[in-house]
Amino acid sequence: MEHVRFTITPYYNGWRVDDGLRDRDWFGQLEDAVASADTLARTRHALTGVVTVVVVEDGTGAPRLLSRHG
Repeated sequence: MEHVRFTITPYYNGWRVDDGLRDRDWFGQLEDAVASADTLARTRHALTGVVTVVVVEDGTGAPRLLSRHG
């Protein structure tokens, strides 16, 4: 199944949001990165109908799925 993955990863002293095509934004707090990625994912799904997911890859284990739209 086709889907768009928004990935949140540690970056310098904060967190980076990436949509697979480019780095979207940088945030100092994980909560802010999660909120932004979820908004982007929800909007992308609403506009395209493509399934979107938000995951965190923090380097401590397998990526964690935070949300799915569609």
